[in-house]
Parts: sequence; C-alpha cells; structure tokens
Amino acid sequence: MLLEIQELKTYYSARGQEVRAVDGVSLSLDSGENLGLVGESGCGKTTLAKSLLRINGPNARIAGGNVVFKGRNLTALTEPEMRKVRWSGISMVAQSAMNSLDPVYTAGDQMLETLQLHTNATARAGMRRAAALFELVGLEPKRLSSYPHQLSGGMRQRAVIALALALDPELIIADEPTTALDVVVQDGILKQLEQIQSQLKNSMILVTHDVSLVAEMCHRVAVMYAGRLAEVGPTTTIFNAAAHPYTIGLLNAFPTLESAKSELISIPGSPPDLAQALPGCPFATRCPFATEKCRQETPALRKIGPQHYAACHYAEHAVEFRRAAGEQVQWQKAAQTEDRAVKAQHRKERAELFAGEHAVENGDSKQILSVSQLLRWFRLKRSFVESVRRRGPAVVKAIDGVSFEIGKAEILGLAGESGSGKSNLGEVIAGLQNVTGGVVAYHGQPLFRKGKFRAELRREVQMAFQDPYETLNPRFTVFQTILEPLRNFGVGTGENRYELAAEVLRQVELHPAEQFLDRYPHELSGGQRQRVAIARAIVSNPELLVADEPVSMLDVSIRAGVLNLFRRFRDELDMSIVYISHDLATIRYICDRTAILYLGRLAEIGPTDEVIERPKHPYTRLLTAAVPSPTPDLERKHVDARGEIPDPLSIPNGCRFHRRCPFALTYCGFEGRDLKLLLEENHQERYAAVLEGIERFELEDTILKAALSAGVNAEAVIAIMNRIMDDHDQPIASAVESIEVTGKEIEVRFPRRPEPELYRVGAQHSVACYLFEPGRGPEAGRVNP
Repeated sequence: MLLEIQELKTYYSARGQEVRAVDGVSLSLDSGENLGLVGESGCGKTTLAKSLLRINGPNARIAGGNVVFKGRNLTALTEPEMRKVRWSGISMVAQSAMNSLDPVYTAGDQMLETLQLHTNATARAGMRRAAALFELVGLEPKRLSSYPHQLSGGMRQRAVIALALALDPELIIADEPTTALDVVVQDGILKQLEQIQSQLKNSMILVTHDVSLVAEMCHRVAVMYAGRLAEVGPTTTIFNAAAHPYTIGLLNAFPTLESAKSELISIPGSPPDLAQALPGCPFATRCPFATEKCRQETPALRKIGPQHYAACHYAEHAVEFRRAAGEQVQWQKAAQTEDRAVKAQHRKERAELFAGEHAVENGDSKQILSVSQLLRWFRLKRSFVESVRRRGPAVVKAIDGVSFEIGKAEILGLAGESGSGKSNLGEVIAGLQNVTGGVVAYHGQPLFRKGKFRAELRREVQMAFQDPYETLNPRFTVFQTILEPLRNFGVGTGENRYELAAEVLRQVELHPAEQFLDRYPHELSGGQRQRVAIARAIVSNPELLVADEPVSMLDVSIRAGVLNLFRRFRDELDMSIVYISHDLATIRYICDRTAILYLGRLAEIGPTDEVIERPKHPYTRLLTAAVPSPTPDLERKHVDARGEIPDPLSIPNGCRFHRRCPFALTYCGFEGRDLKLLLEENHQERYAAVLEGIERFELEDTILKAALSAGVNAEAVIAIMNRIMDDHDQPIASAVESIEVTGKEIEVRFPRRPEPELYRVGAQHSVACYLFEPGRGPEAGRVNP
C-alpha cells in the first residue's frame, strides 16, 4: 500500500472559531492507482489534499490522525524531513497555473530551481532534465525560456505538471487541474496525464467537482461532504449504483451531452457551517429522504458491497433512492419553497408594473436582435522599427464579420475555445465595448450611434458575468446592489423598490427573500452570489440578457439550479438570452440554437441538437469529441487538437481552421506560415543535416522565403522540403503555387484564398467550410433534411 490516511482531522482557526474542514477521514491508495476526490466547494477536498503535504497555512493544524506514506507517518516528521518528501515522494499540481508560476522567472528557471534545491544537479544537467520533462508533457523545449505570461493557459498547466514530475514522485495530487480551461485544452491535459502515468507508473489523487473527469481517469472515487466521507467505492460502482443520496444528487445534477436532453436535478440548499456542531448526518437538511434518525444520529461509513462504503443509515434503499431522486419535486421537499399561488401573484404584479415600459415598441416582432457583419478590432501600439518591419499597425481582429439573429424568447449559445471571441461579442452586444464596424440592431433600431451604445437602450440589454466574487461590490448589501439599476433606470418608487428587490430574489429562487436583502456578498455562498448577480441583471426587466460563462465557477450541485433559472426566464418572462460558454453540455441543456465561433468568425450555426448531434464543421466535431464521458466503462479516444488557436494578430489565409483541420482541402488556404511550422517541426529529426543549411525564414503575406547559408545546395533543400510536404497528412504540397531560387534564397509561393462563406446544410443550419461549398465541396450534397 502506497498511502494510508487514518482518521485524519484538519481544523482551521477563524474568527475565534474552529472550522472542522477535515473531520475523521480514512482512505487508502495502492501503487499505480488513481483516486478521484469529489464534492462541493467547502467540503474539504483541497484541505485533505494539502494535509498530505502539510501545506495548509498558518491558521490550520492537524488535530488528529495519521498520514502513512510508504510506511512513514508524515504527521510525525519534522519540517526538514517533510521537505524531502515533497516533490520527490508526493508532488502537487495546483488549481491555478498562473498563480503557481512566478511571473518574474522563466519556466526553465523555475524547473531548475526545484531540481537544484532537491538534487545536486548542475545547471546544464538540470536544463537537460527540464527539456526532457517539457517534451514529456507535450511542450517544446524552447518554451523553457518563456515567462508565464507568454504561455497560453494550456501551456502553463502543462508546465506546472512538468514541475510536479521533476523528481519522479510516486504520488501526484492534481487539484482541479483543468478548471477554467476550455474543453479542447482540457482533453489535451487529460491525454498527457494518461500518457505520463503509463510511462512512469505513478499514482494520482484527482481533486475535482467534474465527475466526468473522474469517470475517465480514476479507478476509485471518494465523495466528501462537510469534511467527512459520504461514499467510497470503485468508479463503475459509484456511477452505476451510488448509495448515498448526496452522491446520487451530484450525478443527477451534472450536465453531459446525453443527460442535457432531460431535466437536470439541482440539490437545494448549501453545505453546513463547519464551525458549528453537526448533530446527525450533515446532509440531512438537504436530503429528500431524511428521517428523524438522520437528524439525531451520525451514520458511520460502513461496507455495503465489494470495496463499496457509504455513510448513510438507509444505504440498503439505494435502488429506491436513485429512482425517486430523478425528479426535482423530490428534492424540493427538503427545501423551503413558497406557495405556488403566492409566487404566481408576485409575477403578475411585476408584469403589471413593467407593462409598456420598454424603450422600443416591439409589437408582435419575433426578432429581438440582429447582428450584421460585426467588427470589433483592437489596434496595438508598435515601436517605430516594428511598424516599419511589419508594414503598418498591429490589429487584433477579435470579432471579424459575424452575423446572426436572436428571436423573442430564444436562447442562443455561443461556443468556442478561449480566444475565439465569445466574450468580446457578448460585451459588444451589451454595450460594454464599442463597435469597429457592422450593425447591431435591437427591434430594427441600431444599438450603436456613431460607434457608441445608445444610453436609452441600456435597460433593454443587460449582462450577467462569469465571476460572482468580482461582480458584486463588497460594500453593498444585496438590496443596495439591486437598488442601483432600479434608480439608474427610474424603475418603481421609493415605496415599492424594496418589494421589487424581494420579488426578483424570489425569481432567482433565493428564499426567503427578505433574509437575503440585508446580507453582504461575503455572507453568501458562490451559488447565492451568482443568483444575486443575475437578479441585478434582470431587475430592470430587460428583453435581452447576455450571460457570459455564468456557471463555470459554480459547483455541480448548484449549477443545474442556475441553468434551470435561464430556462424559466425564457418560458415565463419571454426573455431572450445570449449564453456564452465553452461547456457544450450546458449549451445543449438550455439553448435553442448554437453558434460556434473560431478566431472571431462563425464556423457553424444552427439548432442546438443538430449542431451537437450532427456537427458539420471539423472544428465543431473537435469540440464535441473533446467532451469527457461520464460513463466509466466507455473507452473514449482523446482528440488530436493539432496545436492551439492561432494568434489573432496573424489571421490565417483562407479558412482560419485549415492548419488544424484533418479534412483540409488543397484550396482551404495553406500558406508560407504553415510550411515554416512544418519545417521547424522536422528540424530536429531525420532531415536536420539539410535543414540546418537554412539561416532564417521570412514571411511575406502567403510567401515563405528561406535564406541559405554559403555553400548549401538549394536543390537539395527543395527536395527535402517537397519530401516533408508529401509525407504530411495535409495537402500542403498540392497547394504550392511555385518554388523559385534567387541567389541564396528559396521562395515558396502560395495563392491568396478567400474565407469560406456560411453554406446552408439544413433548415436554419449553416456552416463556413469548403467541404460543403455548393458544386465543389465533397460534402456539399450531404445536408440535413
């Protein structure tokens, strides 16, 4: 046995109280085994993980229990002895890669520091080891000279993983290693972790709230709640035959591409205060099956099957629980809810108050918003030398010719990788950014006048932001937060604004509303803060709401409740919503139509079920294939992302996705930049002897110029270039227009290609891909009925 945790207790001192963050946890881990640690925020997952390394902070103490690693009790070691265990025996991949790396040191310097601190490696040997580790995690060794801000999110996370592997630890603790990464980058990280484990044969504890990651990566699962273990068992058993109501609730609340077709079930309420004594089962107040025994007697973690343990008095009734827990009404029994008639009366009064108050008379118009050839460009300053060398100012084309419409009471999803332009597009629609070009019309009237948002329409379009911890003023109570837009837009009077604020809290399902109005943000949970932020956005009764990643930072248990809110707004308030996310499962759950963005352009748009189930664009296929599966027995093949989204300063020729596309055609837009990358990839391989004769590359539009060293045979270099292009799985060779030699310079020309238009492939379904170009594309005849 590699690791054994025995009745571990870790307590924090806070405001004169003792917070029992980990309260009597016992677990074991074998060599080569992966253990998933899941649960809501505040359940003790990260505290337990940090306790193994004794890095919890000055206000924390291990109050009891043992951590036995390879026969040694880590809780009894001195600090110098413990330092020898960290990194070499147990290492950790922290949650935020940007915060884990020192911004003033290069990635290589930080790798070298760790190696030299724990070994006698010289600088040269240390950098060789660092280069080997970077290659192991899928990074080029040249990235060792990069600073953290020069690396993308996925690259930073890979660098942190390389750092954790520096001393060949037998146990890796990965704390939310893919949080805040888009689905394609996340899949790449998972693929890399799997490959590393197959080579190094180490063990891993995966701390996460994403149950699909656990299903794909872990042999066993431990579910934590309120600092204790609720359930432990083999992954297949937990996912197919969960016994604890909390585990059942987590699995029902997690959206997947398949479960998104049906109703998601949210768990009402919040985890208990761990500074207070918890009589009975800590989940009893939220459990739909709780009895008086549950409220009085604490259940022990007991064996209910092979390697399967659950802390529930009624685990034998698990089959019945799983069947009943599939209905939201069952969970509402445990929550405080208002009488439906009272809620209906509140909604009626609110509708009467706002009747006829919209700034634009819309009549029976079914189209709320129209976006036509929208441009949002950012000009960057360059030095004089750079501007001369690169011929003109630098322009980031964040949104570059996007067109679509949104109907009344419709939810449109915007999906794509980080850097695709989703958030910029949402902020332009909400008036938080000005437009560079194109038209954004609200009920046929332009939202912008002379490039600036029309103030009189501000009330009609509101926005809910991603981070509920940063969008609320910490000095404002909930009432003051909601009062601000009411005052700004002149809604209501001094007498009824308090009731308006209370009613909007009821709409976002914060009950009883009156108890929340006088609270400050720090007195609310993450889910409650997000609901308050949404309440602020809808209190002025907008017709259009832009929601930018509104559930990405929320626990799975409350994510379903917030998603259900958006569906209610559409169904009950006739509200139109632009829902921005990189999570295709949540998009499928709430969106009527979905638009896929890539590098500032629409790649595909259509009815959500068609786009998800029958994706046409190769990029959409990449996104759907990268979504983790919550089925432990299913072997899913990881995607080949072929790099990351290109630099928006250098928009690719032709189709913007062609460099990463496995189905690219000759006329998709290959250019000199593609050949340069291909030659650089082969520079260290079998053609190195010839390619080393190239002194430098220069790009000019779509042309690649290669300057040769003295005495180098140009024909030999061209022959190797052609061989590399012929061996490549994309038709770069057939896209070459000409290859010419001028003195000691080889010039490879590629033709300039237009971008593909949006070609119709079905009812309301269009795709910007040459594969579907009418009369030319090989897929042009294959359209949806």
